[in-house]
Amino acid sequence: MGHLYNFALSLSTEGRRALRQREGLSGYYETSLPDMTPDQVEAAFDIAVRSSERAVQRQVSHHPLTQAQFDALVSYTYNLGTGGAMMVLRRIDVGDLEGAADAMLRQPATPAGPARRRLDESAPFRGSV
Repeated sequence: MGHLYNFALSLSTEGRRALRQREGLSGYYETSLPDMTPDQVEAAFDIAVRSSERAVQRQVSHHPLTQAQFDALVSYTYNLGTGGAMMVLRRIDVGDLEGAADAMLRQPATPAGPARRRLDESAPFRGSV
């Protein structure tokens, strides 16, 4: 296994707030999940966030991340799944941050605000080296 740079990171409070907003989770009346109680929505969200955190930690082990970069990658991975995010995670792991940011922008996002979401997620990797 590679270095353990990013295993201590977890999604920050700000990252969690931004992800909830991007996913349309406003707290109680989740229109996309009408058959779930608020507690079930929160539990499902927590499980998915932890899964995305672990995927980023596993796949980006040779390049240290800032908190903002980690938060952006968790959001990206949450939205696309580990398989969908794999190319970007691999580019970041080898230090190709600009290439990863460009690849993120080429990947479509959710119907509501796709361009804004990808700009936000790729921003921490622009000009970083």
